[in-house]
Amino acid sequence: MTLHHLRHAALITLGALTLSTLAPAHASCFLFICSLEATGSLATNGQVDALYREVLGRPSSLQERSLWAARGYRDDNLSAAQENQVRAELTRNLHAPGAAAILTDLTRRVFFDAMGGTPHPNNPFFKLLGKLAQKPESTYSSLLAFTRTYLQDPQIDGAREGLIRAAFMRSLGRTASTADLTYWQANIKANGTTYQEVMRAAQDWVLAAGNEAEFAALIRRAFKAAGRAEPTNTQIVQIRLANQNTRRTFDGWKTFIQKF
Repeated sequence: MTLHHLRHAALITLGALTLSTLAPAHASCFLFICSLEATGSLATNGQVDALYREVLGRPSSLQERSLWAARGYRDDNLSAAQENQVRAELTRNLHAPGAAAILTDLTRRVFFDAMGGTPHPNNPFFKLLGKLAQKPESTYSSLLAFTRTYLQDPQIDGAREGLIRAAFMRSLGRTASTADLTYWQANIKANGTTYQEVMRAAQDWVLAAGNEAEFAALIRRAFKAAGRAEPTNTQIVQIRLANQNTRRTFDGWKTFIQKF
């Protein structure tokens, strides 16, 4: 089947996503790609970590950063040449013989982060991503950039709607309204906005000034989901003041309420 036919088939079937949580892979170290344990210290948001996010689509582990540090590649002190070397080595390791499972996991992660669902193995778009992932220069970032172009295609309103509904349910614990769907359909068509980005935007929006009523409704839903009695207005205000900059999923809010 040609790339054109795969694209056409993908556009037809993208709307039927099976939504689930994507479990991280747990594998022993393969070159400089290890399983993810607690991130620990060693400048967890430094340059090496940023390169893992770029190439693999996930943060680096403490073990991985320690391996690089032992070679003189400190997470917070890389030259431009060292950054290029780490990027090239990670990309090369991603496509090394024996790394097929890591590459497949990365492809699933791209699909999940962009679409908000885990595909059936025979999903045409997932198959197309798999073909593109085989290219030796492909990375999480390059595959995600390609996926953005699909999200902008005018023929996949159904897939975009599924993405939006999943993002709102996971972030706010409610279905997306007609106004939400209209706004985000236009936004995704214009920008290729991904599921993860819609979800983060919804999480930030509910915390923004002027959205107190939406925040209160979110907290009431979380109390109900946690099996707690209806919160008082005073409790809602206390929670908002104590969590003004805390981004959580709806499940995260439910866990918070269970301990409140």
